[in-house]
Amino acid sequence: MENDRICVFERNGVYQARIRTEANRYLWRSLKTRNQTQAISAARKLFHSIEFRQQSGLPLTNRSVNRVIDEYVALRERQQTQGRTSIHMLRQIKRVVKFWREYIGDQSIESVGNKELSGYIEWRKSYYAQFKTLPKNAKLNPADKTLQWETILAKSIIKWAHEQGYRGDQLLPTFSFTPKTKRVRPAFELFLKAWKSLFPAIRILCFWTFAYRRNSQAPLGQM
Repeated sequence: MENDRICVFERNGVYQARIRTEANRYLWRSLKTRNQTQAISAARKLFHSIEFRQQSGLPLTNRSVNRVIDEYVALRERQQTQGRTSIHMLRQIKRVVKFWREYIGDQSIESVGNKELSGYIEWRKSYYAQFKTLPKNAKLNPADKTLQWETILAKSIIKWAHEQGYRGDQLLPTFSFTPKTKRVRPAFELFLKAWKSLFPAIRILCFWTFAYRRNSQAPLGQM
């Protein structure tokens, strides 16, 4: 079939396919059928799918986001044992990838782009609204800085997958989330407010203190 690039055979009553992808390299797949006609049709579809992926510069088999996350986390765990990743960073990574697994875990890594990254923002903002009771340390409304860090991590994972050849010739996503509001700690805000209200009085006090010291150090005849 197809110039001897497809071989359909039976094993334990179920048809299998062996497809030659290039010289001396083969791909085996179960066709999951006991019907010969259906098996031949499925093998041809598989062959054309593989041929299309090769022509598009894509890997022969696609990886899900979940599988890529598994590999990436395993890498960071090895780096942590080598002292190249802190234990705190590893904990953060493991915490955040749980959201990405739930959001697009079953999706192919090669199909993740700007649309998925930008859509994550609204999905994440409304994530805890479905919970009757918030989990420990969870916030109903994530801060912009949190959303920014979580999208940066996702882009890092996608870039790593790209470097492994899991995305073929696909362009890397360019989406970036910029916080809309600058976060100021409440205690610092109160300090600034108090300083602005007291500054005039402090200025007058400093003036009279300086004047008193200057006059007290002047010669008697000049006072």
